[in-house]
Amino acid sequence: MATSPFPPPPGTRVDGSAGVGRGRRLLATRQFGPGEVIGTFRNPLLALPVERGMRTTCNYCLRVAGDPAVTQLRACTGCKFVVYCSVACQRASWAAVHKHECKVFTRMASRTGKDWLPTPVRAVMQVMLLLKAGNAAAAASFGDGGSLEGNVDAFKRDAEVWNDLKLQSMAAVVYGGILESEEMLERAERVICKIQTNAFNWLDADTGRAGVFLDPALAMVNHSCVPNAFIGFNGRTATLRAQQGIEPGDEIEISYIDYTLPRATRQEELRLYHFQCQCSRCSYELNVYQVCAASPAIPLNTFSLQPDLQKLRHPPIEGGGSSAEIDTIYKAWKAAAIPEYQDPIQLAQARWKLCKPLADAKMWAVEPLPSTLLQLANSYQEDPKALALSCFLATECEPYKLVAPFMPWRIKGAMMIAKLLSGTAQLTASGELAQACSHKGLIEILSKSDQVSMCEAILRLVVHYALLGESEDWEVLAEARAMLEDVESLEGRQNQSALLRAWAKDPQDPEGGAFFHSVVLRPVNELAALAIEIVNAELGNGKSLVRR
Repeated sequence: MATSPFPPPPGTRVDGSAGVGRGRRLLATRQFGPGEVIGTFRNPLLALPVERGMRTTCNYCLRVAGDPAVTQLRACTGCKFVVYCSVACQRASWAAVHKHECKVFTRMASRTGKDWLPTPVRAVMQVMLLLKAGNAAAAASFGDGGSLEGNVDAFKRDAEVWNDLKLQSMAAVVYGGILESEEMLERAERVICKIQTNAFNWLDADTGRAGVFLDPALAMVNHSCVPNAFIGFNGRTATLRAQQGIEPGDEIEISYIDYTLPRATRQEELRLYHFQCQCSRCSYELNVYQVCAASPAIPLNTFSLQPDLQKLRHPPIEGGGSSAEIDTIYKAWKAAAIPEYQDPIQLAQARWKLCKPLADAKMWAVEPLPSTLLQLANSYQEDPKALALSCFLATECEPYKLVAPFMPWRIKGAMMIAKLLSGTAQLTASGELAQACSHKGLIEILSKSDQVSMCEAILRLVVHYALLGESEDWEVLAEARAMLEDVESLEGRQNQSALLRAWAKDPQDPEGGAFFHSVVLRPVNELAALAIEIVNAELGNGKSLVRR
């Protein structure tokens, strides 16, 4: 039997008995601990930036302009279409696929004047060119009898979607110069269905990276809205990690969508995958609090900004709407958009009003309430009021939505608090806090707090969990390490840093733990307690969200 060019990771195996509509599945053959790497996928069949990033993203490693590792992006000397950050990336891209598409781009530019292709069209064209060139990996995945499922018949039943896919397929073979027969077009249609079913579209809004990634082995991992694993992307590399403990024989499952969204929205986003999710969250219409209460990852929060495990198991919510009511709120929230509300303040007021039933029930972690609060926090920018909202999100929203504290979104939220504390600490030290902040309660809390110790403790959390949730070269980790080094270099802080190091090594350390709870956690909770008062006051009175 021939060896697969895309074997499953060590410690896993592919099983063909997943059940109706689930295709194959990936099973663990050994134990994986929370945050442990299950598999690293470094040689994808497809890895390309979205079309808007073709000139600002290396078309091989997918690093963007502005990345510390990118000094200059140079265009391909042949087609001028794509850019690379180094000679090594250009050579690797040429060997992988660009030697097949370079002449296509050159011909297309001379004949049509076009200097870009829509991402789906380029992806299909790449696969078709690889198939024509006899590429073994492409044939094993996309050829007749290939390993990837395409759901072609299901796509055809959706006329609007199928018409779009046919147009994109036609464009791929026309621009690729390979429209040799009706069979070639039909093959392109099968290819685009397989890409739609198996590729990952990923976006990192903080760095501007966005692309399409397809590794046939990674495509074996099925979906659940209560996943036990998650994927992180770093350029051409995808890393599959355990979100909680996984035992031998367990199916490894990820979420193809944002699994914290309301049920109807999740179902709509899963529509193009052509299966009905049967996970517990969907089958029993569970909200984030109910899923959190049953999560085996709760104990990990002993080392976090929400270490109250009983609160996570028994959240202090007051009633709450049904799944249908939450779906209605979310749809109305999405429908409220900037074109209707030209003033962003009006938009914020409208969305906050829509969220009132959730706020009244203290269901702070149920969407769209967390997104509303996050948008408000971002609108404050460096105003100290953003600190109150960020502390609220980190203690009352994210731990329920994303129970494992090493999930990247929680790490980014903690990093935001650390950066805001760095700013407020400087304002406090210079005596300028009262000029920068109009809220007396905030001023009082910050004035009596050891903001430097708060910042140091949170940076230690970020550094610890970034190594579990992301890669060693993650930008957030690098920034946290640099900030922590600066804090540790401050004079006169040896005792505080020693206590925080002891706490970071063992959260149950008597002296270190007591210091963290008194000096860090107490003011974080006091700041969080001001958040809803601030939002109600400003939005209720129609005031500006940003200090002018």
